[in-house]
Amino acid sequence: MMKPHYFLLFFCVPIMMFSQEIPDDFRTLWASKSYDELTPKLEHFVAQHPKHYEAIEFLGDVYGRNLDWDNAALYYEKLVQANPSVANYHYKYGGVLGIMAKEGSKFKALGLISQVKKSFSKAATLDPMHWEVRWAMVELYVQLPALLGGSYEIALTYADELQAISKINGYFAKAYIFDQKNDEIQANNFAEKGVKLRQTISCLTHENKAQTECKTHNNSLHYDLAIACIKDELDISSALFLLKKYISKFNSIDRTPLEMAHYQLSKLYLKQQKREEALQHLEFALKLNPKFDLAKNEKKRILLSLPN
Repeated sequence: MMKPHYFLLFFCVPIMMFSQEIPDDFRTLWASKSYDELTPKLEHFVAQHPKHYEAIEFLGDVYGRNLDWDNAALYYEKLVQANPSVANYHYKYGGVLGIMAKEGSKFKALGLISQVKKSFSKAATLDPMHWEVRWAMVELYVQLPALLGGSYEIALTYADELQAISKINGYFAKAYIFDQKNDEIQANNFAEKGVKLRQTISCLTHENKAQTECKTHNNSLHYDLAIACIKDELDISSALFLLKKYISKFNSIDRTPLEMAHYQLSKLYLKQQKREEALQHLEFALKLNPKFDLAKNEKKRILLSLPN
């Protein structure tokens, strides 16, 4: 159901409200994902305003979007040192270090993991309602080997804290944990709870749709909800909507590869006898990953079934 992935979600979080001092065209470049053009502008701005912490955070975010983890860590560390009481700075710094540990050598990971734990723990302590860092802690302790302190029990503790903030996030955090433990019954149980919560009247009515417990909060949960709907054949139209939303909001740190979302969409369209739409999404999937065997085989099967 869910696969291992980076244990940070901070790039899914909208950037803080911009100060009036930051030029409007910076926001336009961010929205258009023109990071290469935005970076030197922000660097110049930060050089002129070395204590403009909002701009420094913005620059760290831009480096993160460009997968330049060293520079992202550099600017987040500056924020932590200047503002040690701000939870989100510790969270972002720990998240970048976590990626560097994951992508580097085992020796490098050993040197970084303790700081990742320290940063995440500090963020969680400073802000009891910080859902992102609790998701990060869940994934960190699930993905770490036992030798480095990995623990399903600790992950479940943070999932409980997450559930107290947002039930739907807590349910899917537990579904993720049990999925990684190969406990399919429990994984499905919590995924079903998440779907049923999302379908309740209190979550669907206009006046209550902003309730914390109903919010999916991060893009990866759109995919999780869609797959849960498909698996239990609960609501195909909702699954279509959620997969499309996942695709439209996708970025590099989302849990499931984009080609898999297109593949799942193609299967749903086939259920509706919409072969052209199914083939279109299989083509998208193969363009993203030409070696994607599931998509290649499905495309071949559809083409063979078409009349000559």
